[in-house]
Amino acid sequence: MKWRRFGWLILGVLSWCAYAKETVVPVQPVATQDSVGALKNYEGRWVGHFTIHSTTSDYSETFPVEQQYWWKEGVLHGLAVTERDVGISSARSKSVMENGQYFSEVEAGAAIENYWGVLHDGGLIWFSSDLKRTKDYQMKESIVEVDGERVLKTEGFNTYLTGDGLAYLIYHGELKFVE
Repeated sequence: MKWRRFGWLILGVLSWCAYAKETVVPVQPVATQDSVGALKNYEGRWVGHFTIHSTTSDYSETFPVEQQYWWKEGVLHGLAVTERDVGISSARSKSVMENGQYFSEVEAGAAIENYWGVLHDGGLIWFSSDLKRTKDYQMKESIVEVDGERVLKTEGFNTYLTGDGLAYLIYHGELKFVE
């Protein structure tokens, strides 16, 4: 069973990403209860902002994001909506922990991406299922408490080619749990 990473807030950037090639990725098994609990923590509605900026130019964009997650039959389903200068976009996701491994599937328009994840340093780190991209793309999500509120923090990067060579897009998101 293959799953792809849920509603990544980088909906507008997906078109810049290379399509992931599906590969089998060996991941060290982790305790089932902790793994499922990590996904179940996402359940609910999250609202906030995301910022994307380039390391090689003055490009920076901050935009509103809303995500909704629900658990059904052992699968975490997600829906993410962003409002950017180019318009409103959305993505759907399905994430699962199976045999101690995280898998996720994200569908944004015609693009479908595969991801696998690992628990690390208080959060989930997501990698493209295309092992050649593990140095090009990584995203960490952590659910933390800030001033008494649950906050979904996202930090990551993606690479892209410019006329001057390789450049990085840096992602930072903070979404508050609202229900």
